[in-house]
Amino acid sequence: MRPRCLAIGLLGSVLAVPSAGWAQNVADPSETARFHLGPVSLTPRIGLRNVGLDTNVFNLSETPERDFTATLTTGADTWLRVGRAYFSSRTTADWVYFQKAGSQRSLNLNQEGRVDVDLLRLVPRIGGAFVNSRQRPNDEFDLRVQQRNVGVFAGVMVPVGSKARVDLEIREQEYDYAVGKYGDSAIASALNRKSQVATLTGGFEITPLTRLAVRADSRRDRFTFTPARNSTSLRVMPGVEFEPSAVVSGKAFLGWRRFETPDPVTPDVTGFVASVELKFVAADMFRLTGVISRDVDYSLDLDESVFISTSMGVEILQALGLDWDVVGRVRHATLAYQYQDAVATSRVDRVWLTGGGLGRRLGTDIRVGFDVDYVNRSSVKGDRAFDGFRFGASVTYGY
Repeated sequence: MRPRCLAIGLLGSVLAVPSAGWAQNVADPSETARFHLGPVSLTPRIGLRNVGLDTNVFNLSETPERDFTATLTTGADTWLRVGRAYFSSRTTADWVYFQKAGSQRSLNLNQEGRVDVDLLRLVPRIGGAFVNSRQRPNDEFDLRVQQRNVGVFAGVMVPVGSKARVDLEIREQEYDYAVGKYGDSAIASALNRKSQVATLTGGFEITPLTRLAVRADSRRDRFTFTPARNSTSLRVMPGVEFEPSAVVSGKAFLGWRRFETPDPVTPDVTGFVASVELKFVAADMFRLTGVISRDVDYSLDLDESVFISTSMGVEILQALGLDWDVVGRVRHATLAYQYQDAVATSRVDRVWLTGGGLGRRLGTDIRVGFDVDYVNRSSVKGDRAFDGFRFGASVTYGY
């Protein structure tokens, strides 16, 4: 149900709090930072990406337009320890350039921050995030629409013995698609809303690198212009988490969700959901990354209301000697639109992405690469189908 730009969710996954580290209960990700200035740790990032050709800038089904494009990305992760308080933040700014399509140029900002306080028997935290972007939030978007998302959260982690913990978090997020010169009033009418989410997580460490967990969250969405879309939902997802230093790292959660709305026209949805992000690394020469996601999301079309988004992707990177590497990737996504009327024509849009590239490392932090991707979307609605190639070179530091 939430767009992929939902920064609060990203913040929770990037800066999650394990059960040991610089104090009794708070891990210290700054140990791997590139720079240490007294109590401040810093990892900067900069990259020039997608320097090349996009053959279908607007994802059009007919008469696609091609253009030269480039993206300059800068950012930094910062950490600060003050007594038992631990401050952390992530900043990312992207400047997206198109040579001919001036309306598609944008400056995108993503700012996240939080503070954890280790009180030995519990670890409270507060934080927030701000996103001002013109990127496509998910596979349903063809246009780059300006959006502003503001969120705050508060939570507490309680250790239970040496291996278990319980975590409670409350979040509030506001989505606005009508801001700025490139906001869209039609999209705002369909998607502007406020969301409140309460999440309870219980975890148990079965090895130093592996933790079993169960997450349960209750969500409440209230729409600004279309109250008929107001909804409540309950999601329960057991799963497993692996530390970054494990041979297989990441997370795998599978579960069930009940999505309900008071509007008799909008369908209720109950079914399987998933959130899987796993990485396998062999001797720093081979890397396999797999991602699976399945959940309910809101449609841009008020007549179709909601859809079930299912996405599966694999990326393989193979080192060629000490400096070169080759990468291949494939992703398949389906958007299954839900109708209350049992005789309504079913609609399932399908998206395929295939691509690959070649890269060279210049030291431990700099990489130069060239990538080619092909994207294809099929739909029973002819104006929603499109395809196109994206060719681009990149130079990155810190990624």
